[in-house]
Amino acid sequence: MHTMSTAVADLLTAAMRLPADSRTELVEAILERSTPTEDFIAGQMEVVSRRMERVRQGITQLVPAAEAHDAVLAGIQTRE
Repeated sequence: MHTMSTAVADLLTAAMRLPADSRTELVEAILERSTPTEDFIAGQMEVVSRRMERVRQGITQLVPAAEAHDAVLAGIQTRE
């Protein structure tokens, strides 16, 4: 696992003190200005491939998008 530099850890600590909507705004701004590395993309593709294989093998069942969105929203609302 990657260890954060002191500067990044300090920024994270400060960011976590922001209200939730401000944290989301910060994350969105950072993502808009970032370009993923080839290693990051490769890692994400490995995750996707593993998940697709689990579906093919019948280990994991697909969930309709609306149902998944409702579950995520319910989870967010219970944390607020």
